Amino acid sequence: MSIVTYANPLDYRKICDIVRDDKPTLMVGTPSFYWGYLRKSEPGDFASLRYAICGADKCPDALREGFLEKHNMVLYEGYGTTETSPAISANAEGINKSGSVGLPFEGVQIRIEHYETGEECAVGENGKILVKGDLVMKGYFNDFEETSLHIRRGWYDTGDMGNLDEDGYLWHVGRLKRFVKIGGEMVSLIRVENALEKHLPDDVICCVVEVPDAIKGARIVAAVTAPVDEKKILKKIAADLPKIALPKIFTVIEDLPKMGSGKIDFRNVTRMVRQRLNNEED
Repeated sequence: MSIVTYANPLDYRKICDIVRDDKPTLMVGTPSFYWGYLRKSEPGDFASLRYAICGADKCPDALREGFLEKHNMVLYEGYGTTETSPAISANAEGINKSGSVGLPFEGVQIRIEHYETGEECAVGENGKILVKGDLVMKGYFNDFEETSLHIRRGWYDTGDMGNLDEDGYLWHVGRLKRFVKIGGEMVSLIRVENALEKHLPDDVICCVVEVPDAIKGARIVAAVTAPVDEKKILKKIAADLPKIALPKIFTVIEDLPKMGSGKIDFRNVTRMVRQRLNNEED
């Protein structure tokens, strides 16, 4: 197998040119990178691809729909962690449920566990994703405490939330750290981002974070890369989200910080938003 590489995945138009000219059949990327390729590509750029695989972060519905509409191309989503060597599940041609992260690979056991009680969740019920099998690491090097926190009775606690449906497909709904309790209810910040991304202008990116609130426990803030019509967007996303999940504040951060993988660094965004709001209050 021949591999085509290019040093800068953020050079979106150049990547599209390379795919068009060198005609690879398989492409792997993160949602952040795929957003750039979608916006900078022209119809026909990805005609050679048999598989386009999206991973490392949850693939937004709007991104998946954008590739299907512009390129008649399916983004196949997969899931894994460094600690699981790394792949746990994936979709493929003929066995693809759009929005899921696919069927577990052979030899991989998955348990969905209630985040508070530790009881096994029912079909379709969200809980922590635990993984068992030969793919799971033996432990963190010279770190017994961290290992014991993540591996119990052979089950690796991914720190992610999700559910298994009636057909055995795994649905990833975000990191447990990206859930927030508001008024006693668990709200997925990823779900809020998904709803927002459907209605934001094409050149605007968002990251949804939470800040402390004395009454409700937390408030939801949407960081966007350019000013938007907040009232218009809130009216649209209210059809998809409960009232407690609607962002209370919009703030503009033109250059959202990213990690080396292309993921938006939500921890850094959270720090920036909290610092900005504290300064405004002072």
